[in-house]
Amino acid sequence: MKKLYFYNDNVYLVLRDMVASYFFNKQGEINRELLNAWKEYLGADHILKTENRFLLCETVPEPEWNEVINETLVTNEE
Repeated sequence: MKKLYFYNDNVYLVLRDMVASYFFNKQGEINRELLNAWKEYLGADHILKTENRFLLCETVPEPEWNEVINETLVTNEE
């Protein structure tokens, strides 16, 4: 099941939700090479970190809107 994550007025499709501790070495530093390898493998374009998880995500583009003013909707009613 796909999940959406909302952050800073953006919407992200979560491709993989992973435990953050998987990406830390014994010194407590993030293994960025491993994290970026997962990002590339999944085709993610954004990584979000919550308290104890990394969310590898695809940004959902904002839809384009055309404002319609004073238009009449015509339907084919029989």
